[in-house]
Amino acid sequence: METFRGRAHLPGADKEWGMELELDWNKKEVSVRIPEAPGGVTTWPGLLVQTFDSYEIAFRTKGIPPLLTHWWHLVRMEDNGDFWGMVLGLPNVGGEWRTCVVALRRIV
Repeated sequence: METFRGRAHLPGADKEWGMELELDWNKKEVSVRIPEAPGGVTTWPGLLVQTFDSYEIAFRTKGIPPLLTHWWHLVRMEDNGDFWGMVLGLPNVGGEWRTCVVALRRIV
């Protein structure tokens, strides 16, 4: 099990949030915890998790307000084990896809 922490302005959110990502490479399980998220729910499991060795992961979360559905694609940095990547949210009414970059520091 590995744990990563960082901050990002997720697509649809009104501000940047702190987040923690827990990942079990062997079981292909991931969860995202955002204590600042509105609505009382703070943890979401990764769905449709795809891992590529132990350096890249892609998954979907459902329920993080306000867009509810986000796709995550993260790649491990070779020098320190941290993650960087992008989060893709649902398109707006004009058909423009909303994205954000995310950097997560490996803490365990």
